[in-house]
Amino acid sequence: MKTSKGIACIGRFEVPYRVYGTSNKLLVCVSGAMQTMSIWRSVVKRFTSDYTVVLFDMPGVGRSRILSGGSHVTVDEQVEVLDGLVALTRTGGELALAGSSWGTAIAASYAALKPDAVQFLLLSSFGMRPNAGMEYVVKRATDLYHARDYAGGAQLIFEVFGRNLGPVYKQQIVAQFRNLSAESAEVFYQHCTNILTLGHLDDSVDLTRIKARTLIINGADDPIIDLEDMRLAAQLIANCELRLIEDVGHFLHFEKPELLEEYAEFLVDGEWLADSKSAAENLVV
Repeated sequence: MKTSKGIACIGRFEVPYRVYGTSNKLLVCVSGAMQTMSIWRSVVKRFTSDYTVVLFDMPGVGRSRILSGGSHVTVDEQVEVLDGLVALTRTGGELALAGSSWGTAIAASYAALKPDAVQFLLLSSFGMRPNAGMEYVVKRATDLYHARDYAGGAQLIFEVFGRNLGPVYKQQIVAQFRNLSAESAEVFYQHCTNILTLGHLDDSVDLTRIKARTLIINGADDPIIDLEDMRLAAQLIANCELRLIEDVGHFLHFEKPELLEEYAEFLVDGEWLADSKSAAENLVV
């Protein structure tokens, strides 16, 4: 498998990225808050026979660097980073975006901003607004930040929405939070404090502009995302399929690796529901 890596200077950020494969079709993976590009390793293995897969670290996460300005990375700046990576790596074929958790908001924002550029949109653990579970996480995370107890962030994840994770991934999360730099902790704190002020995603992003064939796939046991968010999104996005997976929480294919085949059914085979109203009323489980 052909692999290349580089560092892109986009706006005020230095963004490390990896490119896997040689296909004309491009799959760009957008991670959630505090998630490095390493969370997509199994996706790379599964999809490089069909796509060129692009991974990257968002500003303030992993090996990325903020070159100037404050630690607050806005939604617009994150969308700008995604746009820069697409421009740098796309060779003219179809574009698919795969977002995880907070990364779904960035991927959906990009697909709404450039509706003709994106053909497939995979949104895993997608929410439209912070629910009571998310509000609890944000409050606790803020308290941990002020106490400089960065390592406590890992235990918060396990307590609230990471109970079903396997030991290997739990160890990675523990190590990540234990070794968190003050700069990355500040970025995460700014992200947490702004989640509650953003309100509903559809207040700032016109989801009706999205033309991409879209799959929203959520875990039925995810405590920080409400089921109603999926139905609302399907009413706004024209070509949208919903899949609710029983006995799975927020981390989807980490909790149930065979879900990669659900992704492939959509991204490779192109199976989707043309009737978004039907999709909203009949969740596929």
